[in-house]
Amino acid sequence: MGMTSNGDLGLAPFRILERTRAGLPGLNDLDAEIRRELSSLALMPSKLRGRRIAVTVGSRGVARVAEIARAICSWLKEQGAKPFVFPAMGSHGGATAEGQRAILTSYGVTEEFVGAEIRSAMETVSLGRTPEGFEVFMDRNAYESDGVVVMNRVKPHTAFAGRVESGLSKMMAVGMGKIEGAAEFHRQAARQLTGYEPVVRAMAGQALASGKILCGLAVVENEFHQVAAVRASLPETLVAREEEALALARQLVPRLPFPQIQMLIVDELGKNISGSGMDTKVIGRGVAMPAGEAPEIRLIYARSLTPESGGNALGVGMADLIHERLYRAIDLKKMYLNAITSMNPMMVRLPIHLPTDREALDYALGILGRPERNEQCIVWIRSTLALDRIAVSSALASEARAAKTGALADWRVAPEPLEAELDAEGDLVSR
Repeated sequence: MGMTSNGDLGLAPFRILERTRAGLPGLNDLDAEIRRELSSLALMPSKLRGRRIAVTVGSRGVARVAEIARAICSWLKEQGAKPFVFPAMGSHGGATAEGQRAILTSYGVTEEFVGAEIRSAMETVSLGRTPEGFEVFMDRNAYESDGVVVMNRVKPHTAFAGRVESGLSKMMAVGMGKIEGAAEFHRQAARQLTGYEPVVRAMAGQALASGKILCGLAVVENEFHQVAAVRASLPETLVAREEEALALARQLVPRLPFPQIQMLIVDELGKNISGSGMDTKVIGRGVAMPAGEAPEIRLIYARSLTPESGGNALGVGMADLIHERLYRAIDLKKMYLNAITSMNPMMVRLPIHLPTDREALDYALGILGRPERNEQCIVWIRSTLALDRIAVSSALASEARAAKTGALADWRVAPEPLEAELDAEGDLVSR
């Protein structure tokens, strides 16, 4: 992200704001930590030796996911097991086997790298219904294996809040259930007055009751998106360990360190950044949140869609205006499939799109009442996943410089002012 003269735009100078430390340091030897955690479970050799073990890979944006999958498969092979990886990602990849395999490849999860076969298919087996009447599905390859290692990052979910959110339980309820599981989960969550969490718990409980789950491996990341902790669990302790991991993850969530922002400029949104394109709990939109947990943002301007999204711009509906390049990158069929499955039409409403950054920013400043440069409270980020180095307008930089405690205590203001530079086409220049 780079910024230098903005012509007649009237934008205040920016300064770079950098986070100076993480709440929990990243693991130095991830492979050794994963092996140690899995070994600590003392799984019976009869459950491993000669057994075909399925390993889940699903959520986008998980740090070092290919290395994690490789470490699990390597450990399993050392125990005499025959591991394979399968995509546990609900309806992603256009709900096709080829699309989901392509997503794994984009993660670097290939047979050559992880040292195990990849079995990608959309066929499922019904595990029956929960006492509440929710039908639960499991990927057929996983069901026909001798056991499943459920691996996922544990973090706050972008659509709901609870003691179990995004993690191992949701992987069992939704990811491993392919499009049938995803559709059933979202349908039932929409029908229940109690919301998402009870549905996640009930469906995950049915998957655990199937006897197919060998163990779980929860991954927790810090504010720099480094893997800071891994937690292995047996099926009977899996949910309790996930709750502990979520409590830790919640403390380490990257946040924008200001209570009020006039405009947030987002270079990229996308499915590899967040399941909702932009993290709802970073921007404070799209999900109910306690007061003060996210900033109040008057305007969000999104500039592009990540190539990894494959045209799925779910979450674009949370922006107020977008660049035309983002609009033209949208594959409506893919995006609408995701919205229909998740039953969330708001996320795909198309905002106004403008052909250049100059026109978009001029329009945005007009909506804000054209504040003076020294009054502008503007934050510019690469994405909601990249919050360790952000650009802020001079007024916010002054606020950060003066802070000794609180949310801004772990941030440093770079000394040199920077101004937004526009190229000949009227678009912001990054460097």
